[in-house]
Amino acid sequence: MSSRKTTILVGVWATAILVALLIANSNQMQDFDPDASLAQAASQQDFDSAFTGMLQEAGVSNGSIVHLSADSNCFCNDLSKGHQYDITQSLADKGYEFHTLSLSENPAISKLISHFPALAVIDNNGNLRYVGPYATGFGCFKGNDLVDDIARIATTEQYFGATVNTEARGCFCNV
Repeated sequence: MSSRKTTILVGVWATAILVALLIANSNQMQDFDPDASLAQAASQQDFDSAFTGMLQEAGVSNGSIVHLSADSNCFCNDLSKGHQYDITQSLADKGYEFHTLSLSENPAISKLISHFPALAVIDNNGNLRYVGPYATGFGCFKGNDLVDDIARIATTEQYFGATVNTEARGCFCNV
């Protein structure tokens, strides 16, 4: 085969692979809070304490990093494992422990958080520090993660209320 035909064939093959990946991933590119249920709840004055109360009723204690997922097979949830490890390592020396909470088993929380993987952080004083996704963008890869920002929010001395990240688009699955 001539080099020109080989080049064209390789170009067509690479284009086909890229198109297939884009189509496969486009099913996972979603808004984190598409119906604004979390955003609306977060606008209420008592949101931080109410959300912390729901987590505590579900068995979550102070000083917790809470991975929120659902009892379904979700490729995006698998992608969050690296972020889970990173945030756990970042906050372990500050007294935080990692927990997993099923949104399927906690309907009050799943009314607010309809997409996962998500994360909530409660500091050692029982203050809600962060609620939202681990990462944003196409595939929610490590380059688009929010781990450093979340760790900073969780360890800041001053507390002005929770950071609630609802304006995210990335790899999320429905509860």
